[in-house]
Amino acid sequence: MASDRGLVVAAEAQAARAGARILADGGNAVDAAIATAIALSVTHPSAGGLGGGGFALVRPKGGPTRAFDFREVAPKSLTRARFDKMIEARGRGKAAVGVPGCVAGLELMRRELGSMPFEKLVAPALELAKSGFVLGPWQARVLGWSYRELSRDPRVAAIFGNGKRPKREGARIVQPDLAWTLTELAKNGPESFYRGAIAKRLASALAPEGPSLEDLASYRAVLREPLTFHYRGYELETMPPPSAGGVALAGILLSMQRAGSEVEPGSPDAIHLFLEASRRAQAERRLGVVDPDALAPAELSARLARWLDPAFWLTVPIEPQRATPSERVHPLFAEALRETEHTTHLSVTDRTGMVVSLTMTLSASFGAKIMAAGTGMFMNNSVGSFASIADNQPVPGRRTTSSMAPTLLLRGKDVAAVLGSPGGDTIPSTIAQLVHNLVDRKLPLDAAIDAPRFHHGFVPDTARHEPSAPKEILKALAERGHTLGPNRRS
Repeated sequence: MASDRGLVVAAEAQAARAGARILADGGNAVDAAIATAIALSVTHPSAGGLGGGGFALVRPKGGPTRAFDFREVAPKSLTRARFDKMIEARGRGKAAVGVPGCVAGLELMRRELGSMPFEKLVAPALELAKSGFVLGPWQARVLGWSYRELSRDPRVAAIFGNGKRPKREGARIVQPDLAWTLTELAKNGPESFYRGAIAKRLASALAPEGPSLEDLASYRAVLREPLTFHYRGYELETMPPPSAGGVALAGILLSMQRAGSEVEPGSPDAIHLFLEASRRAQAERRLGVVDPDALAPAELSARLARWLDPAFWLTVPIEPQRATPSERVHPLFAEALRETEHTTHLSVTDRTGMVVSLTMTLSASFGAKIMAAGTGMFMNNSVGSFASIADNQPVPGRRTTSSMAPTLLLRGKDVAAVLGSPGGDTIPSTIAQLVHNLVDRKLPLDAAIDAPRFHHGFVPDTARHEPSAPKEILKALAERGHTLGPNRRS
């Protein structure tokens, strides 16, 4: 949504209008981003939600950029046996729920750089929850995919269904319990979510396996330093750990810059190089990234230095004419990631030049597939993002890693692009290809976005591509030994 006061881009138009309304009322980019994020919990409940978490970069004109970490935290009740049982249940149920960070993160952003009271920023979402929003085509489709499971809860069925069938595109969705939560936030602020009436309802609804009152009261959003690196005359600022997506993005682009100086942009050679860089970056993303607060300062500094060294990413050299099997890239052949594409991103700029890049998620579509009774909120299943191998182990009080990677592309001190994406483990490769298309191929923004995308996630050992990928490129990739498979755009 554009106005003379700025621009709001989000996955759902009614939520974007909420942010644009705040800009029109004199709010800045942070205010508008907060209002949009809260509204997404109403109009895009499969991905945007107060019951989840996320990351954000905020940059006033001229800088500096601040990185806000509001990723979910494992509850103190988490045990390895409970984690294994939750994995068997495919990330469903109370045991999958991490302590939500979204509300704390938005409030930290507001206190640091916002200009409006929280009550005003909640108002557009509260209006949508009370009066209802119109179900759009994408939201209707996603609801249809999950409705059979979600409708086991009669509260969900009453809001989102007509008997055994989900409501269809164009239906008006009214959410009275969520309106109660938003009213409580407007009256008593984020404190209510972590120590007040909302916290009590959450703890009661999620007992005994989910977050407790103690877990909620101890949650803190964190300010971190952006992960910063250079690519062909531009500077990129992205999210540091616990974002593993930012690390993978750095790995892909630094590898391409070092190994591909003579490669024609957009050619089969360039796509092969990208896939091999993505394979190596995803291996480290899965096996070497962990909650930074779990590391000693010296170890964290060493890892950050390693991730910003192009030579590290090419420890296993990229062969120009041959794909490297993933088992040769890393001896510990990692398990497949349990991430889905159901995340949501928003970008905001205001008339002062301040920008916000914010990605938020419930992890899977509709998270743990449960709505906390009396709150109207779908709860995340972020505990499923821990791994049974490598560093990202399920430990109480630890933040889970994530592929979310809000990113800024800078030319000098000026912001050239505000980037981010949904898509689970494809997020870093999506952003890397946008940067490649903008910087190397010099495509206009719409063409850079529309260009066919590729992805390699390390495991499974498959080079994924969109249906629009040129046949000659696919033939060249197959000749180099890539196993090809379909990729769906988020």
